[in-house]
Amino acid sequence: MRAPLAAATAAALAVALSGCSLMNAITPPVETALYPTMTDATGPDATLAVPSWVPSDALNIQIKENTETGESILQFGQPTPVTTPIGQPCDASVADQRPTMQDTWWPQSIAYDQVVCDGDWHIFLTYGVQYFAWRNADPSQGGTSTPTE
Repeated sequence: MRAPLAAATAAALAVALSGCSLMNAITPPVETALYPTMTDATGPDATLAVPSWVPSDALNIQIKENTETGESILQFGQPTPVTTPIGQPCDASVADQRPTMQDTWWPQSIAYDQVVCDGDWHIFLTYGVQYFAWRNADPSQGGTSTPTE
């Protein structure tokens, strides 16, 4: 009878001592923000930084980020059809990366042959006015390729 009790106590102690790690595994440190305009996204009340390549006239900017790893997804709209797209062809070393973070507003399918890059962001344009972008976690910052919701 003592062995099971000792094992249960040891297990409870291990969980208590590793609470942060366990909590992060259950609920990753993910934050979201919705900004109506870039003025809001760069204002004093902004909680998540928006990449510098997002145009000044961007609207309805939505971002979701794992604050420990930097893994992020982003969407925003443009008031008029885009004539000069953002980004350049992706470097071959990252061209095949897929987003590891998802959300209900994230597209169900992506035309990967139309994805371009800007820094560590992968970007694609839909309907000529709606941008989506992602940045996967940096493995050196503790990131993994495990999808998160």
